[in-house]
Amino acid sequence: MILTKDQDLDNIRLAGRLTGEVLEIISRAAAPGMTTWELDELAEKTIRGFGHIPTFKGYRKFPGTVCISVNEEVVHGIPSKKKVLKDGDVVSLDIGVSVRTVVDGKNFDFIGDSAMTVPIGKVTERVQKMLDDTQASLYAGIKAARGHATLDEIGGAVEDIGKAGQYGIVRDYGGHGIGPDYHEDPFIFNYRTGSKTKLKPGMVIAIEPMFNLGGHKVRTKSDGWTVVTQDYKPSAHFEHSLLITEGEPEILTKRPSEVIL
Repeated sequence: MILTKDQDLDNIRLAGRLTGEVLEIISRAAAPGMTTWELDELAEKTIRGFGHIPTFKGYRKFPGTVCISVNEEVVHGIPSKKKVLKDGDVVSLDIGVSVRTVVDGKNFDFIGDSAMTVPIGKVTERVQKMLDDTQASLYAGIKAARGHATLDEIGGAVEDIGKAGQYGIVRDYGGHGIGPDYHEDPFIFNYRTGSKTKLKPGMVIAIEPMFNLGGHKVRTKSDGWTVVTQDYKPSAHFEHSLLITEGEPEILTKRPSEVIL
């Protein structure tokens, strides 16, 4: 767990703001006939055009800038020239931006991390509701993430919406702390576990619910990255990075046109 120093806040906020801006750009570009590779290229070009670094590119040897997961793919989908988006798809876009500084001669990254799932063309009412409810559960988790709240309060807020919608709540993946190594403690479950671990002001965390239209079970494909639902039903994923304060958290990765409900 990394606690933020006041002198780091400008870089942390910059990384978050850029993440939100890039995510909005690529989400608006996603359309029938576009390949996931083209979306990835757009993201990398935009991030590097801002003068910063795609967090995911090369992270644990991940080959892309964006984790692009389509339909039954939950997370960690690899961009591909062969994967063409079509009407009725849903596509999850998970992206990170690193603002690099040099501290005592060593590289130090401040990271923003955010995700959203968007419909391609026209989707069914049930699928659209899953997207809306997953996003609503993210906002509920954010509202619960006040300074000194427990991790269980966040997980419970997300779980309540997932259960009400009768979705499969993904249990194998969840939110996390964010630090220079990207993934830091604590792991943030999207359901109740009884955890009494408390949030401390100065922490930077990511909350990221994932709901499936079917069951909660997932598996990793043979590429070693792409996680899919075991029943091959669609999935949705939303995420924001937050700075924990004494009161309401500061949403670092808010998209320019996003209205927080």
